[in-house]
Amino acid sequence: MKRLTLLIAAVCLCLLAAPAGNAEAAKKITIKAAHNGNLQPDDAQNMGFDVFKKMVEEKSKGEIQVQLYPAAQLGDARTIVEGVQMGTIELGDVENGPMGRFVPEAMLWDLPYIFRNIEHVHAVLDGPLGKEVQDLYLKVGIRHLGYNDGGFRNFTNSKRPIKSAADMAGLKIRVMESEVMISTINAFGASAIPMAFGELYSALQQGVVDGQENPMNLIESQRFYEVQKYLSQTEHFYYPRQYIISEKFWKKLSPEHQKIVAEAAKAGCAQQRTRIAQQNEEMLKQLIKLGMETTLAKDIDKESFAKLARESVYPKFYAKIGGTEERGKALIQRIIDTK
Repeated sequence: MKRLTLLIAAVCLCLLAAPAGNAEAAKKITIKAAHNGNLQPDDAQNMGFDVFKKMVEEKSKGEIQVQLYPAAQLGDARTIVEGVQMGTIELGDVENGPMGRFVPEAMLWDLPYIFRNIEHVHAVLDGPLGKEVQDLYLKVGIRHLGYNDGGFRNFTNSKRPIKSAADMAGLKIRVMESEVMISTINAFGASAIPMAFGELYSALQQGVVDGQENPMNLIESQRFYEVQKYLSQTEHFYYPRQYIISEKFWKKLSPEHQKIVAEAAKAGCAQQRTRIAQQNEEMLKQLIKLGMETTLAKDIDKESFAKLARESVYPKFYAKIGGTEERGKALIQRIIDTK
């Protein structure tokens, strides 16, 4: 009888303990963090995500767990943004290409030759205008947590060296799903072919497109040098990236957890910026070493490209970016005037 009593008592204790355990498990919060880059551990995006994950999990004492999904495991950039908007993906690190579909003012950052150098980029994005554009995302269910760098974009192709805009004639160039980028490549005299990043290597290999444009780190990491002969350091677009989080998810977090996530996002972006600066310099040297016939920035007639951009591209987007031509012009002028 005594043994039976002890057994019943033990069962009761287990039953009482189970709900507490379940309640504790229910307190765990999971952030699915996605980007569409690559799997290389020393890549800027992955290093930034590693900092974000470590900081969130440590500062929350394990109450928030971060699951990383690199290399387009949850879809391309547009799919990730849509997932964040709907709340099926909590956080994304995405390039700016598709962002103009959600916030037209984000197309400002896509304009060709709008930035003078990386210092100018940071002065604009980290300044008042960058903050104003960040705040607009709240209207579409997205909270913008900070900008990081993708670097300046450069052309590769399989046909000929590109030293001026005249050399673009007739080339089929893959671009991101960005209205500005499509219009720009067409204005330069080439044919813009919008295409998902995951399809690009095979398209280059099979001759579906003649060339593409990306920052140095992606040209190297994606091994485009295997299917492209010529590299031109045109630096025609700057390539901003950003950490975005679902506003639905954000509102479920406590103020303490919101602070932790926001601070970790800033730290992740800072790490990414530091690494991308190193990477792009390293990768340019590596691509030359790998045999790409390279035309450096100093040997390119950038003004031939910039003139076409100012005359043929900017005017098309004044109203689309600003709602009115007057506001669009004013926003662009604010970038130009930023020191």
